[in-house]
Amino acid sequence: MKAFDELYRCVHCGFCLPTCPTYLATGLEGKSPRGRLHLMKAVVEGRAEAKGKLLEYLDSCVYCLRCETACPSGVRYGEVYEEFFKKYKKEMQSVSYRRVNLLFNLLNSKIGLRIAPYAKILSQELGSMVSGGDISDLVGKVYEAKGDFRGRVALFVSGDCVAWRYRRSIVEAALRVLTWNGYEVVVPRFACCGAPYRHSGQFEKAEALAQRNLSILKELRGVDAVVVPNSGGCQAELLRYLRGLKVIDAAQLLADGLRGVLGEVKIKLAVQHSCHLMNVAKAHDVVLKILSKIPGLVLAPLPSADVCCAGGNMYPLRHRKIADAVLAKKREEVLSLSPDGILAESPSCLQQLTKIGLPVYFPLEILDMSYARAENNGYPEIRARPLYG
Repeated sequence: MKAFDELYRCVHCGFCLPTCPTYLATGLEGKSPRGRLHLMKAVVEGRAEAKGKLLEYLDSCVYCLRCETACPSGVRYGEVYEEFFKKYKKEMQSVSYRRVNLLFNLLNSKIGLRIAPYAKILSQELGSMVSGGDISDLVGKVYEAKGDFRGRVALFVSGDCVAWRYRRSIVEAALRVLTWNGYEVVVPRFACCGAPYRHSGQFEKAEALAQRNLSILKELRGVDAVVVPNSGGCQAELLRYLRGLKVIDAAQLLADGLRGVLGEVKIKLAVQHSCHLMNVAKAHDVVLKILSKIPGLVLAPLPSADVCCAGGNMYPLRHRKIADAVLAKKREEVLSLSPDGILAESPSCLQQLTKIGLPVYFPLEILDMSYARAENNGYPEIRARPLYG
C-alpha cells in the first residue's frame, strides 16, 4: 500500500524523540515515532505479528503529529499509522479503545448528550468537557453582521458532539466577535467532525459524519469560509474532506484586521498550543499575533508549548499513567511562570489543563473580554434569525 512506502523513508535520525510526549514520559524507544515505524514495518514485512507488547506500543500513540513537523525526511507518520490501523483494525482496537469506545459512543448519542452533565461524576476528564452551558439553542440560526459587511461564514460547532455541546461561552464569544467584525455567521446543525471516530478506528462512522457535513454545506451555498472557533482537532479533520472550501480558525479570518477598540485585559496567561492547530493547520502563530494586540495581556508560552499535553484522543482515559506523567511536566512549567491562567487552543486540551487548577481560557474568550471592556457601542448584542424554515 502506498502509505506503507513511508516506512522506508525513516532514517532513524532521532529528531522526533524530543517532540514526542509518550517518549519523553517513558523513555521507551517503542513509544517513540521512529520506534513505532520500526514495529509497523516489521509487521508489514512479516517479521513480527500484531499482538502483545507490540500493540501496546502502537496503541500508546496520542496521534499529535508533532513528529511530522520535526522530521527532516518528511515522513508522513499519520498516514502510515492510519493505514496500519485500517489493516489491523481488530488488533489495534483490542488494547485501550475497547474500553473507551463504548463510553464515547454512548456520550455522543442523543440520550448520552442530554445526561452528559451528570457523567462528570465518573471522571475529572468528563467533567471538564460537560461543565459549560448547552449550545443547542444557538445552532440552526443566522447571525447578522454589524457595520460594513465583510463576508458570510459558516461556524463549525456541533450540538451533536460532546466536545462542543457544552461549550456555550466560547460559541457566544465567537458570535459576538465575528459579527462585530462584519461577518454574517451561519450556524448549521453540523455533525461531529469525525476525528474521534477516525482516530479510534471507527472509520465507517467517521466517513458517514463527513458525508453529512458535506451535504449540509452543499445546501448552504454562498459561504466564504468554514470557521472553527479554536479547535485545532476539528480544523485538521475538516481540512481532510472539505476540499475546495476555506477551513480556517477564527484568528486566521481576523488576521487582516480587527474592528473597534480593544480594552485592557490585565492578566498573564501560560500558553499551550493545540497540536493539530500547529502541526496540521499551521495557525498557532496567528492566534498569538491577534491576541498580542490586546492591551495589558501577557502571553507566556510554556517551554514545551509545542509538545502535546496528552489530552486529545481520549488519552487520559486510555493511558492515565503516561498522561499524568506528561501533565506533571506541564504543571511544573506552568507554575514556574506564575500566570493567572492558561490559554488553550482546543477543547481536547481541557481534559488535561483544567487539572492544573488554574482558569483555562480560549483565544476567542480573551478577545471577547477585550472588546467588552472597551467603549464599543452595541458590541454585546447579537441579532439572529432561523436558518431552517
